[in-house]
Amino acid sequence: MKRICFINGSLRGEAASSLRFLREVDRLLGDSEFEKPIIAVQAMVPRAYPDETLKIIGSARAIVVAFPLFSYSLPGALMRLLEDYNAYARRNGSMGAAARVYAIVNCAFAEPEINAEAIRVMRNFCRSAGLRWRFALSIGCGPVAVMTSVIPLLNLPIRKGFREISEDIRREDNEARETFLVKPVISKAILIAMRDWMERRAQARFERKLKLYLGK
Repeated sequence: MKRICFINGSLRGEAASSLRFLREVDRLLGDSEFEKPIIAVQAMVPRAYPDETLKIIGSARAIVVAFPLFSYSLPGALMRLLEDYNAYARRNGSMGAAARVYAIVNCAFAEPEINAEAIRVMRNFCRSAGLRWRFALSIGCGPVAVMTSVIPLLNLPIRKGFREISEDIRREDNEARETFLVKPVISKAILIAMRDWMERRAQARFERKLKLYLGK
């Protein structure tokens, strides 16, 4: 059975938008043809990820990495996993040489093009680790993409992106592919208003917790 390795690059675990995106690709691939382990990044790994975890990545026919944009690049926890895998691949010669790599990157900005630097980092990682880069699904305003992913018509662009990845995995095509961009279906003005509202809520929660901590 072919192995497709999913990597959740968000420290939010089960609550992560990245995991939701991975599960959509998982669903499209079905359950009969592929073995599909999911690896979640961890914070503050003391030494290195265990070889058992890195071997799962190294034995995959395809790797799908999903993560949120952080300071215009990859989250630090995901960088650590990729660095550990790169060292593991070098120690083990041709491990993972045939694996095809796809990235699903989401950002808080409306413009998915802002993910370009993070995608370039992923491409360079593949070159260093002996993996075959395929393409990225670049999602603008990830939280909105999650909210609209179950709404008919509004979810067409992002679902097309998920299908592009699943079909490319099945075809094992070697034709070069461009980044697949998914722009939010809600106007930028509304997105800004939603962002401001969410930031005010987050600030209010922080202030309440701080008062409780200080005993006020």
